[in-house]
Amino acid sequence: MIKLVAFDGDDTLWDFSTAMRRALQSTLEELWTVQSDSSTGALTVDRMIEIRNRVAKELEGRVVDLAAVRHAAFERTLEEVGIDDPALAARLNAMFFAVKDLHASPFPDAVAVLTEISRNSQCALLTNGHADPARYGLGGLLHPIVRSSEEGVAKPDPQIFEILLERTGFTPEEAVYVGDSAEDDVVGARAAGVRSIWVNRAGAENTTGVLPDAEVETLAAVPGVLGGWT
Repeated sequence: MIKLVAFDGDDTLWDFSTAMRRALQSTLEELWTVQSDSSTGALTVDRMIEIRNRVAKELEGRVVDLAAVRHAAFERTLEEVGIDDPALAARLNAMFFAVKDLHASPFPDAVAVLTEISRNSQCALLTNGHADPARYGLGGLLHPIVRSSEEGVAKPDPQIFEILLERTGFTPEEAVYVGDSAEDDVVGARAAGVRSIWVNRAGAENTTGVLPDAEVETLAAVPGVLGGWT
């Protein structure tokens, strides 16, 4: 019997990507007010995302706090356009999170899905991110909340799934994990012996070699999948 259904947050329960791009655009425009030349003018949101992903890869296994990774990415971005200004990097980082939180919103089906699932199973949040689900009206539906930044270990390391199981008292066989990332969510859950549901809204290719137990296009399809499992 499924007793625990845990969810990823960013781009699973709420639209992180849209808010992230808006926040990066705001920080880019702020940077242009500080220094407008050919180097900063060549920056785009996509390039900033590429720099952040490169920095995250370099810090993988050493830094699990995504806020620290984002700060390091702003420092690297400034470095690549010839600016040595730690205070500016810190300001852009703070601005990023403020704007992101302002624009992030839950997916339209999130509340209804969590409400339906919570009638029969406990719903929890297991995230590498920082967002507070209460901001999106989801706080009362998710317990416990396990964050990688607080535990010192991040998905896809199975240890963070084991922390969640220990905290809730359920076995891997009694749990299901729902997330949008094949690399972090599917791989991590399966390594911990937990069934996984991949929310693949964009129809992305799974290149991990690890298959989810189910794949859906929307959160709304998750209760139906759970209903077919024991």
